[in-house]
Amino acid sequence: MAAPTQGCIVLFGDSLTERQDVPGTLHEKISQSYCRKLDVLNRGLGGYNTTLARPLLEHIFAKKGETAQTVRLVTIWFGANDACLPPNVRAVPLSSYRENLDHFVESLTNPSKSPYAISETPINIILITPPPIFLPQIPQERQSLRRIGHSSRYAQVVREVGEDWKSREESKENTTDWKIAVLDLWSAIEAKAGGSDDGLAPFFHDGVHMTTQGYEVLWGLFDHLIHTEFKGRGLDWQNLDDLPRRIPWWDAIDLARPASVLERLGAPRSRR
Repeated sequence: MAAPTQGCIVLFGDSLTERQDVPGTLHEKISQSYCRKLDVLNRGLGGYNTTLARPLLEHIFAKKGETAQTVRLVTIWFGANDACLPPNVRAVPLSSYRENLDHFVESLTNPSKSPYAISETPINIILITPPPIFLPQIPQERQSLRRIGHSSRYAQVVREVGEDWKSREESKENTTDWKIAVLDLWSAIEAKAGGSDDGLAPFFHDGVHMTTQGYEVLWGLFDHLIHTEFKGRGLDWQNLDDLPRRIPWWDAIDLARPASVLERLGAPRSRR
């Protein structure tokens, strides 16, 4: 077993989170940015919807009293599979999708109801809407599984769940200083496409999964959020005061006293 030397980020979602087969994915960009500062745990599960992922929370997050890494940030990015049309077995009704997202957030933020240690910490949560779909790229025999109007309703649910929980940030029930935000990837990609259906083509390679250009849009949203709304939360990889390297560069150590490295271990502002 590895010691929990530094905190971590958990990426929780479906194949859009899991994928590593195109340059510039969310996992790749976050791993590069937080190298030697926070570990990145990819819990993207290709093919999963929120209902299938729900029972796995207890295998992703440590229970209260267990020794584990401190989780500084969780991204939750589901909906691409939930939004399939019935009778596809992965289709999840909008009401269940909303309930599952609420369950995820409550499990991360409510220490009186959650069994997880993360609920007792000032966790940062990012909900990501599913992106739009581009039907012309989807094989003809599979186009009946999806409709852009139907999928857009799932993006709207993410926005609404985020707004609901955002309204609770300043309430008395927020006893741990958690914070939540939504990255509206759906709207951002539509804006980049210029309002044209054909304009969506560069952002997808099969109508559902994104190209590097699609992930660039997501990264722009993530970067902006960390440096604005989440500023000062111990997540700014460009600010060594906000988020120092956990283990210093070798030339910052007293080479005559190798153990001096322990005197220079860094931690995010939120952990000091």
